[in-house]
Amino acid sequence: MEVTALSVRLWINGMMLLLAQVQQSHAQTSVSDAAFLRIVPSRLQLFEYESVSFTCEGFNVSAGCKVRNIKEIIPKCSNRTATSTVTCTINYAYPSDSGGYWCEGEGGEISSTVNITVTAGSAILESPVLPVMEGDGVTLQCRNKTTFFNLTVDFYKDGLHIETSSTGNMTIERVLKSHEGLYKCNISGVGESPESWLAVRGSDVIMESPVHPVTEGDAVTLRCRKQETSSDLKADFFKDGHLIRNSSAGEMTIHSVSKSDEGLYKCSISGAGESPESWLLVEASDQQEINFSRHYKLLLWIIISVVLVLQLLVIGLLYRKKQLVLLETKMNDPKRELRNVVKKGGEDEPFVIDDTSKALQYG
Repeated sequence: MEVTALSVRLWINGMMLLLAQVQQSHAQTSVSDAAFLRIVPSRLQLFEYESVSFTCEGFNVSAGCKVRNIKEIIPKCSNRTATSTVTCTINYAYPSDSGGYWCEGEGGEISSTVNITVTAGSAILESPVLPVMEGDGVTLQCRNKTTFFNLTVDFYKDGLHIETSSTGNMTIERVLKSHEGLYKCNISGVGESPESWLAVRGSDVIMESPVHPVTEGDAVTLRCRKQETSSDLKADFFKDGHLIRNSSAGEMTIHSVSKSDEGLYKCSISGAGESPESWLLVEASDQQEINFSRHYKLLLWIIISVVLVLQLLVIGLLYRKKQLVLLETKMNDPKRELRNVVKKGGEDEPFVIDDTSKALQYG
């Protein structure tokens, strides 16, 4: 088995070298970053009889463009959907259609090669079509031709078992150059997929960001540059996958950073690629905590003061009302002693203790 796997890998490597030589013989110009080949469905392995479409993008279609492999030019092509693209379709793919495909322009420009595998088996491995950048996340999915729910799957790299999954997926959170290689999967009781090459490309673009957590209120500058140069280049900045700013100077400054600015940042330079993502961590400042404590204490003193003022006001009103009651009683009967005036039931019903009974008693 090891000898067979080694032979297959040597054969694939030989085919890739042969394809490279064929492409060089067909074109003398370098591959443009704007010109590439896109396939639908977006995977390198197909089941027999599936349909697959190849689309050339970024070419001068009016000058002529075609999709071909090492054997022939794909005949079924159309550019009616867009003037800058050409789409070629294989309606029913067979194992004999396996191999490398690329786009050729009449001006000599070519795209990179996409190697597909068409299998008559019952399992395929879904992996990225284009090379992935170091630092990106990659998910490999193994699936059956007729079953799409979770399956117990074994994953292999360069012929060696690396993981067993109960979901049919294997995820590499941050891919490295060492992850590059030939991958395949085996579904228990179903069968094994063909091998596909996972290509990993080191990023030429880096983003300079703070290594340590930054404090709320601080100014933070993110710089995007190519590794081999320190000159300023036009760059796009992204946060959590969303474009947030374009910069002609290759840098972005957050003048007063807040907790809402925390997240995953990356940058992209046109024609050079994009940087790996970096997490910007924002911590609350001690001064803000002190200010919050002071504000809390001030608010507490205000509440206490208001309560005391209200209590004094109520006491004053009650005392004032008592004086008015006594004054009214005195005016109604000047001879009656005010000390004998008390409340009876409600506040507005004063009554007088009559001293007549006492006079009779002592008479």
